[in-house]
Amino acid sequence: METRPPEIVASLVRVLVPPASREHVLGDLQERYRSPPQYLADALKALPFIIASRLRRTTHPLGLLLAGAFFYWAVFWGNRQESWVAALIPTLTTLVLLAVRDVYRALAPRWARVIAIDIAVAASGVLLSQLILAATAPGLVLTPMTLGVGFPLGFVVLFFVRWQSPTGIHQPRGISSGISMQELRTEIVHYESTIRRAIRIETGACIFVAIAFQPVLWGSAPLIVRIGGGFTSAAALFIAWHLYRHARVQPIPENLGFTDSIAAYRNDLERRRRMSRTYGWWYVAPLAMGIWLMGIAPLLQRPDSLFSAALGTIILAAVSAILVLVHRGLAQKAQQRIDQLGLASEKTQG
Repeated sequence: METRPPEIVASLVRVLVPPASREHVLGDLQERYRSPPQYLADALKALPFIIASRLRRTTHPLGLLLAGAFFYWAVFWGNRQESWVAALIPTLTTLVLLAVRDVYRALAPRWARVIAIDIAVAASGVLLSQLILAATAPGLVLTPMTLGVGFPLGFVVLFFVRWQSPTGIHQPRGISSGISMQELRTEIVHYESTIRRAIRIETGACIFVAIAFQPVLWGSAPLIVRIGGGFTSAAALFIAWHLYRHARVQPIPENLGFTDSIAAYRNDLERRRRMSRTYGWWYVAPLAMGIWLMGIAPLLQRPDSLFSAALGTIILAAVSAILVLVHRGLAQKAQQRIDQLGLASEKTQG
């Protein structure tokens, strides 16, 4: 009697199961193995629950809402299409494909490479959907301006965003009583490298946005749109300067003792906490104003578009508020870590 499934069946199931769940799922299936059909049937029955479980772990409701608003309004220009469905289709296509990529993320990815693949897969899905719509429902195809400008620029920004925070914000483990000097230095090094990497990516994205909006500033678009493009470009440069001036990493010297290292680490966390609490003023407000001037203000000139302008303003305000709330949460977590470090004592390694 067979004790293990044929290699071709096992390989198929291995591909279907997300990597994060693969080891224990394949182990359970192996223990229940009786025949290839039964093995495959068990795998297919379990697969929807496994994928749903991974989706809950890799998808945050607020993040999904922010991503949907970004794709619909900033990438596919929902207020510029003849039908709201025209922007909704590529938005949903992008969200679904990125969610699938997150579910099937490798356990130890090389982030720049896999995120480039994420963007390529999502972009290919959008272009394929446009080809299908061109043949079946031409009225739902995105405008040439959206396909030629918003779509490529938006996906470049998306690459930077996902590269900056591929697995969420790093949160050090909590401590209750003691931490060794080696553990403290390991945490500090990881903390500094994470912040340094994030600042570099964010600064690069800001410079890209500032350059990308120059054609809008000097082009033949309506005056209010050119003002909005110039404001957005200036806002991106201001954010890049602010990051360099206030957020760049100031390395904590390795030769400090335990008490001085804790104090320096807490001071830097306090600096990050202040930046998170003021995020709405130095980051969200300048960019939101530029986006409003460029994408929503022109609608006020047409009486038949007042509803779209009001709806766009409400959505932009809601997205801005969510971003501010997210960073308030990060500020609270930084404060928790500051408090934990204040109670920490040096633990000797035995």
